[in-house]
Amino acid sequence: MAEPRLPFACVTRLTSPYGYRTDPITGEANSWHGGIDLVGVDGRIVAAMGGTVAVSQIVTDRSNPTWQWGNYVCVLGDDGNYIYYCHMADRAVSAGQRVEAGQLLGYMGRTGLATGNHLHFEVRTAKNQQRNAADYLGIANEAGTVTAPADEDSNPSAWAREAVEWARGQGILCGDGTGGLHLREACTREMAITFLYRALGGGR
Repeated sequence: MAEPRLPFACVTRLTSPYGYRTDPITGEANSWHGGIDLVGVDGRIVAAMGGTVAVSQIVTDRSNPTWQWGNYVCVLGDDGNYIYYCHMADRAVSAGQRVEAGQLLGYMGRTGLATGNHLHFEVRTAKNQQRNAADYLGIANEAGTVTAPADEDSNPSAWAREAVEWARGQGILCGDGTGGLHLREACTREMAITFLYRALGGGR
């Protein structure tokens, strides 16, 4: 089974970790936060794990215990966990629908009880017990820019390394010996196109 992925397909910031915090609305100290708050640059929320959409709704009735989530989607993941995506501006899936990891679920918003645009991401077991959502995603449970766990796709492949070395040999890329590379100032458009052609596997 695939590991969970980040619920944004772009640069992401974790703005409020899992656990006790000062409530951003009431100011109450040691207030429990059962998920993590994330902000994605482009606002497109995607499925962290494949599964079936259990809930896709907006709650406005304050007598409903989930009204604070506003517009939200809950996916019963293939790993048996319920994954909540809350405060959405708009939803792109319906209850009962099958979704795959990385599929669009909706758009980041501030519906429900929220101080600004973000995604409240929460994970619960089949017994409705909250899990540390940061641990679930394999990221640090602390505020800051989120770096996804390294995987084989994040490492340069053999052909990519070969393409870079070829470009250096042709004088298209230059470096100062510290690992930083840049296009040679006199690089022509034809040289750059040739480099891209080779880098993308052309002529092989």
